[in-house]
Amino acid sequence: MDRGYIKSGSANIYYELHGTEGDYLVLLHGNAESMKRMKHQIEYFSKDHRVLAIDSRGHGESGFGQGTLNLGTMALDVENVITELGIKKVNVLGFSDGANIAMLLAVKCPELIDSLILIGGNMTPWGMKLGTLAAVKAAYYMTAVAGRFDARLKTEHEYYFLMAKEPSITADMLKRIRARTLVIAGSKDMIREKHTRLIAESIPNAQLDILDGDHFIIYRTPRIINERADRFLKGTAE
Repeated sequence: MDRGYIKSGSANIYYELHGTEGDYLVLLHGNAESMKRMKHQIEYFSKDHRVLAIDSRGHGESGFGQGTLNLGTMALDVENVITELGIKKVNVLGFSDGANIAMLLAVKCPELIDSLILIGGNMTPWGMKLGTLAAVKAAYYMTAVAGRFDARLKTEHEYYFLMAKEPSITADMLKRIRARTLVIAGSKDMIREKHTRLIAESIPNAQLDILDGDHFIIYRTPRIINERADRFLKGTAE
C-alpha cells in the first residue's frame, strides 16, 4: 500500500493507494467520516482494482486548510490528488457527501471519469426528507452558537454546513456528465426517492437501483453494494 499527503490549495489531503492491478477506483466517504468507514470497499475492490481512497478536506487525516469547508473545493482536492499521482482516468464510487463531490468532479472534469457510482447523493439540501432537513438545520444553527465556546462544536458546524447549505447542483449540470453512471439509494433513505430518481433521469443513460435499506446501506450491507457496483464496473450489470 502507498500512502501520503498531497498539497491542494491550503490543505494537505491524505490518500491511500491499495492494490496493484486493474483500473483505478476512487473511493469518497460521507460527511463527518473518513476512508476508514469504507474498509469493506477497500478490501473488496483492491483485489481487481487499484483503489485510491481519499480523506476529504477537514476529515480523517486531511487538513482543513483556510476558510470554511465547501464541496466545490473538496472536488478540486480530489482532482488535484488524481492529477498529482499521474492518473489519467478513474472510476469513482462516492457515498452521501462523497457522491455529491463525485457529481461535481464529473461535471468539472468529464474527461477524467470513466464510470461513476453514486450512493445516497443529493443535488440540494431539499433533496432530503423534510424531517431530516429540519433536524440538520436545527443542528447547524445550534452549533453556530455553541461553536463559539467549544472548538469541537465548531468543527461539527462545518460538517452541518455541508448538509444544510450544500450542495447546489442543477439538473442541467448533471446533463453534462458523460461517465457511465449507476445511482443507488435505500428504500428508506433520508434522501427522497423522487429526488434520487431526478438525479438518475438527469444524467444521460444512468442506471438506477433502489435497494432495501436506509441511507447507510453501503455499510450495513456491504456485500450487496460491492457486488452490485462490481457488476456495473465490469459491464455485466442488468
